[in-house]
Amino acid sequence: MTLPYFAIVFLALVTLYSGFVSFREQQDASAKNWILPKAPGGPARIIVGISSVVILTAVAIWMGLGTRHSSVRSWRFLIPEGYTGWVRIEFEIQNAPSLPNEGGQFTITIPAGGVVRTSSSEQYGPANDQYFYYSAQEMRPLPVTGKGALIWGKINGEAQGASGKRKFEEFFVGTEQQFKSQLKE
Repeated sequence: MTLPYFAIVFLALVTLYSGFVSFREQQDASAKNWILPKAPGGPARIIVGISSVVILTAVAIWMGLGTRHSSVRSWRFLIPEGYTGWVRIEFEIQNAPSLPNEGGQFTITIPAGGVVRTSSSEQYGPANDQYFYYSAQEMRPLPVTGKGALIWGKINGEAQGASGKRKFEEFFVGTEQQFKSQLKE
């Protein structure tokens, strides 16, 4: 995932280097230096300068547009009021219902047992997840960071079993102390 960005940075560095070599003044004409060779003449300087500006501008525009249009996955977890324990979502299960998508946000309603099976694919990348306790009367957001956080140990994985590979996501719902005691078991 990061390899294309390394390639872009390398291209930008090579472009800057070629521009620097083209426009620098040679101090000593007799000195041979393979890192900073003798600067070329006027027309070559103009071509390299214009090319450098065009390439760097194109890279800046491409990177700016790429980050603006990148999609952030968004899950909305609805957890039964008062539930504590592990939640597991298993993805790509044949004949399981797909996750409802409301306004670009997938909603996952967690049953009392804590396990959801869906035919939907797992999504990777930056996340904007929201967690709610729900009851017949209300929905209230769960804190995920700071003092009083109730979401812990979120992981994504893949397990091999009798029914083949299973992709899953798990997290713990409860206090930090409850989470730590679960890890000891």
